[in-house]
Amino acid sequence: MAKCSYCGASESMPFTCKFCGSKFCAEHRLPENHACPGLVVYKESRGKEPEKWIYEPFKAEYKHLAGRAPEKGGIGERLRDLLTGMDARRLLYLLVAVILLSVLLRTLGVL
Repeated sequence: MAKCSYCGASESMPFTCKFCGSKFCAEHRLPENHACPGLVVYKESRGKEPEKWIYEPFKAEYKHLAGRAPEKGGIGERLRDLLTGMDARRLLYLLVAVILLSVLLRTLGVL
């Protein structure tokens, strides 16, 4: 059991503040409810420009920040890279799965 850093209450599943890193109970989990010093530092460091406040991980220019840079090449190139990187056992499992799926679809009358 952890204790709330603000009120000292025992908490079985405490919340960790992403700004200061301390553990809090449900009542004090929000930065505003525990007078978070990390929130003040964050607000000062983000600057006055509103475009720095917004985090949009799905925009192309932000994907490199989230570790999701767009991959080059089409689906054929990615499939080839996937298959050439597999060991023999995984290729065998993939082949068996494709065969079983085709048998199932033929049985159902889809193919």
